[in-house]
Amino acid sequence: MSPLRRGTAGPALEIDPCMGDQQAWALRDALTRQDWPAARAVLVAAEHPDDKAFLLETCGAVPGVQDWIGTLAGDDVLAQLVRGCHAVAWAWDARGGYRAKYTARERFALFFERLRLAEASLYDVVMRTPDEAAAWAFLVRTARGLELPLEDGEFRFAQAIQRHPTSLKAHAEWLQTLCAKWSGNHEWMHQFARDGAARGGDGSMLHTLVAQAHLEVMIDLKGEERTQYMTREDVRADLRTAAGLSIWHPAAEFRPGWPLYLNTFALAFSQSGDLAAAATVFERLGDNPTEMPWGYLAGDEARSFLKARTTAFAGQR
Repeated sequence: MSPLRRGTAGPALEIDPCMGDQQAWALRDALTRQDWPAARAVLVAAEHPDDKAFLLETCGAVPGVQDWIGTLAGDDVLAQLVRGCHAVAWAWDARGGYRAKYTARERFALFFERLRLAEASLYDVVMRTPDEAAAWAFLVRTARGLELPLEDGEFRFAQAIQRHPTSLKAHAEWLQTLCAKWSGNHEWMHQFARDGAARGGDGSMLHTLVAQAHLEVMIDLKGEERTQYMTREDVRADLRTAAGLSIWHPAAEFRPGWPLYLNTFALAFSQSGDLAAAATVFERLGDNPTEMPWGYLAGDEARSFLKARTTAFAGQR
């Protein structure tokens, strides 16, 4: 965990794709070296399903995995799982971060080609090991990307939480599916965020779904409308309540990947003008920005993080 600090980092601050987690770095290094026994050992050692899902998520940032992992996937279901999870990120890399109407046809073709590889790999995993919750969670995302009927994604989400009721990955992916920018609307999304938070209980990072939902509404708005929404008293109250039940709760579960949840609240509080709350979160975070949710703002993610942190701390003087 990073020490608390009020200073700001210099311009060299970079985003760590492994969020400071040593096991994730060990996995990344092993995959980069094409050392499957070492990579496998890291994944096998992850006893908590959320930790395993986090590690599988970090696989996506390693280039070249698809060049060799397929030769192992037939005999090793864990290699097939890595192949599928990596292909999901590989597909989104081809698509880029723009919305559909701004994405070139060639990018979409490559996106769907890679997604079909991910879909086939992950379904092979659940056919061989039906209780692999991580595979079901990643399949929620492939359903969204392939534009399958909403019922398909809902089935996959249900399968994931049947195996792991508080799956952070499955809930995050289904929330995205229910966003207006994909297959849902704000009403469905907010209702799901509230239901998911209630499922998590005190100290669970599932309460971050509430903050994420408000950020999803925010990015659909522009200018003054965006500010008016995020500074509404009910939104600000929602954010504080959700933080109080998760990142600020005495029983908070700061498992691997924890910076993502603090960054979500840091951005939400900053955008809502609640600088006192934002400063508290930034102190806990230290120099640990994550690509999302800062990617929701224009410009470089790390610079957006630094700017918001400077503003939050200045507001406390």
